[in-house]
Parts: sequence; C-alpha cells; structure tokens
Amino acid sequence: MEKNKLPVDKVNREEKKMLLKSFLRHFHYENMSPKEMRVIELLRKTYNPVNNAGILTDKDLNKAVRRNRKQILKKINTSPTPWRTNKTSRYTPVFIGGSVAAITLLVICFITPFPKSIPVTEKTGITADSYMIEKQFIAGDNMKKIVLADGSTVFLNKGTTVSLRTGKFNAYIRELWLDEGEAFFQVTKDADRPFVVHTSNGIATKVLGTSFNIRAYAELEEQVISVNTGRVQVYDESDNKIILDPDYKVSIKNGTSGFMAGKTDAHNISAWRSGAILLEDATIKEVAFRLKQVFDVDLIYGDAVDLNEEIVTSFTPDMSQEEVIMTICKLYGVHYERDSNRVILIK
Repeated sequence: MEKNKLPVDKVNREEKKMLLKSFLRHFHYENMSPKEMRVIELLRKTYNPVNNAGILTDKDLNKAVRRNRKQILKKINTSPTPWRTNKTSRYTPVFIGGSVAAITLLVICFITPFPKSIPVTEKTGITADSYMIEKQFIAGDNMKKIVLADGSTVFLNKGTTVSLRTGKFNAYIRELWLDEGEAFFQVTKDADRPFVVHTSNGIATKVLGTSFNIRAYAELEEQVISVNTGRVQVYDESDNKIILDPDYKVSIKNGTSGFMAGKTDAHNISAWRSGAILLEDATIKEVAFRLKQVFDVDLIYGDAVDLNEEIVTSFTPDMSQEEVIMTICKLYGVHYERDSNRVILIK
C-alpha cells in the first residue's frame, strides 16, 4: 500500500457527516418508508446499551461507520447525498443536533450491527412478534368507538381489529395497525407527530390532522382509503406514494403494489358508522360480505350473476332486510328464494 493512500475502510470526515445527515433527515422529519421503519424497529429491539454505550465517542463513530456505512445505505435505500428529496417531498434544510430523539436513534443505529435479514409477517409486512402488541381493540358483532391518548377518535366497524405496539404511540410518534376490517379516523392535529396507520400488503397512510376511512378486510379483494377532510399520503414498501385530498380515494388490490385513485363521496363511504350500507363499484362478493356483516345473511349466488359486474347503491339504516335484498336483486336482474338465513339468487 502506498504511504499516503488511506485504506479502503477508512472514513473521512465529509463522508461521516453525509451519512449522519442523510439518516437524520429521514428520521427527524419522519419521512420514512415502511422499509426504513422496519429497520428502526429492529434496531430498537436489538439495541442493548452497556458500559455507557449511549455516549457516542469519536472512536465509536469511526468504528461503526466503517462497519455499517454500506449496510445503512443499502437497508434504508438512500443516497449519501444529504440534500436529495423524493418525488413527494418538499425541500427542507437539515441540521445536525436538532432533536434529542433523532440523536439517540443515530447512536443506536451506528453502534448496532445490521443483521443479514429482517423478519416480516405475511399479514402486515412489518415485524410483528406477539410481544410487541401493547393493546388491541376488537369490534366483534358490534361497532366500537375508541379514543386514543392524543385525543384522536377511531370508529371500528364490525369484525375489525386495531392494535398498538410497544413504543410506537407516545410523545414522539403516533403509529397504529389496522390488522383487519374497516375503521374511520378523526385525527387530532399535531404537526410534530404525523399519525400513521399500517395495513396489510405493506401499505401505510400518513396524516397530520384529518379524517379518513380505511377498508382492509381480508375477505375482500382490495383495500380502499378515502379522505373526508384534510390530506393524507399513502405509500407502500416500494416507496410508491400518492397524496389524497377530500373526496378522493385510492384502491390497492391485494397482492399488488399499484394504486388506483379516483373521485368518491367520502361521506357516503364512512356512513357505515350510522348503520347505512354503501355499495360503490361493488362486485357480488362484496355485496355478499356486506349482507352477512349487517344482517347475518348468507348470499348464495353461484352463476346467477356475473362475478365481475359492479353495482352502485346505498341503503339507509331504517330499511328492512327484505327491501335491501329485493333492491339488490333488481340491480342484478335476478330473483331470490329464502331458506332460513340463506338467500339464494336465481336467474
């Protein structure tokens, strides 16, 4: 090796600074993708401070950056250039030392080696060991209303489960998981703590203060997120992002990463809280699901209707079960027979 040539693993001050700025920008301004959040969660779990490890010395930093710089850039999928922004971000200057929480996290990140892989679950796409669940809210056969610690209100439709995880909803961050079902959120505004809802397929919905509805039943073929007030950002694990304004919705088919956005009547979509039924571009599968959910009726349709045909209609809470079923039959051009709690459609 030449005398004046530094070894490959040596890190100069500028490179060190860029790595710190890049990671700090993502954490401090909470502009993190699901992939980044999984890395952070893993680091928090595996970090075990000993011997004053919470104090980051120059020696620690030099050693950690040499060991982790490539892994950090690979795992958080970012460039060493600290000023780059993604398509939906606005330009924001970055300052080192602006947040105690951010500095603490940097300490954790740089002194903890990255494992080769991050465990994920099929259901949420995010690390989900059972001990991480701090509290669960479950709406079985009845709707439920809950008020979170920040004053935000969540209405749960029947068959819905929402969970809070350890360390994810506190004075610094507000995250929760809609594990199954449908929920309407009225979020208390807090610009310093964006509110993030995670659903299956690695989808996350991020807001500052607004009201919106998320439908994510496992039995249905897609998730639907609609906005009543304010603005939300929806993104997936591949960093595909879309921003929704009031009376807009986005649909994500299960098992895919594409977004399909369009206009809607958000008030109607969230009217289920009053007992109403909205069928917007609904296939017979969703119609059957809603009849079972509201009336505990099994709809047997076989080949009486086209499985891909979609209908648009709504029913008020004061309508009887028979009125609802008759209207659906008229829309599909079929008749029906009753057999106890079974409704059989006939061509």
